[in-house]
Amino acid sequence: MTPERDLKFTLIKYLEYKNEKELSNMIKHSRIVYNKLWEFTGIVSDQRKMCINIKMPLEFKFIVKQSEEKMNILRNLCFEIYEDDDEYAATSVEVSVLADKVTEIEIEEIEKVIIENSVYQSFIKELYDMNIDEVEKRYLYEACECASRGNLLAGATMLGCSAEYLLINMCKAYQSYILKNKGATEADIFERKVINAKNAYTRLDEFQKRIVSEKDLLKKLGFENIALNFNFLDIIRKVRNEAGHPTGNIVSQEELQMTFGNYQHFLKRSHNLIDKLIEDSK
Repeated sequence: MTPERDLKFTLIKYLEYKNEKELSNMIKHSRIVYNKLWEFTGIVSDQRKMCINIKMPLEFKFIVKQSEEKMNILRNLCFEIYEDDDEYAATSVEVSVLADKVTEIEIEEIEKVIIENSVYQSFIKELYDMNIDEVEKRYLYEACECASRGNLLAGATMLGCSAEYLLINMCKAYQSYILKNKGATEADIFERKVINAKNAYTRLDEFQKRIVSEKDLLKKLGFENIALNFNFLDIIRKVRNEAGHPTGNIVSQEELQMTFGNYQHFLKRSHNLIDKLIEDSK
C-alpha cells in the first residue's frame, strides 16, 4: 500500500470504531492525495507543509463541506493518523471532487454509468436528512454500497433486510396507536397476530388487513392505493429471498435500480406514517 492508502484504510477503521457510518461510507468511495507544498513549516529545518486532500464523489463533497462537524471529524482524525517526518508535516485537510474514471467508452455508456451511480448516491444523500435509526441506516448504506459496486445480490439482500425492519417498526408504531385509541385488548391481539407473526409474509398480510381501517389517514400521507403500496414490501421480500438463498436466480442492474428508486419514495412515506402514528399515540 501507498502511504495515502494506509491513511485511507486506517481512517475507515477509525470512523467505523467511532460509529461514524456515514463518513466511513464516504471515505470508502474516496481517494486521498498528499499535496506537498513549497512553504516551510518553520518547525523543523527544511520541513515543508503538506495538505491532505480527500477527493470525494461530487455528492459527498457537498454534504461534507456544508457540515463543519463532519469537516472537523475528518480533520482531527487525519492529523492524528498522519505521521510528520523531517521533510513534510500535515498542516491542512481539504475536501475536493474526485474525477469519475471513465475512459474510451461511448457517450451512451457514460450516461448509463452516471444514471446507475446517481440512483444509489442520491439515495445515500437523502438518508442524511432522514430521521431514522442507525440499524435501518446501516442496512440501507450497505445496500447502496453493494449495488453501486455491482454486487447486486448482496444489495438486494440488504435492501430486503431494511424493508423487513421498516415493517416491524411500522407494526410497533401502529400497536401504540391501537393501545391509545382502541384499548389494551385490541393491542394485545395485534401483538399476537402481527408483531409475533411466524414470518414476514404473515406479518405483512395481517398488518394490511388492519391498517386498511385507517384509509383516510393513509391517503393524507400518500398511500392512495393501500393494497398496491404495501404489496411493494412483499415484492422486496421475494427479491431478497431469491438473492439471499442459493436459488441460482440473478438480479439485473435495471431491476435493482428500479426497486431502489421506488423504495426511496416508499421509505419517506412510511416514516411519515410511523411519525404520525406515534404522535397520535401520545
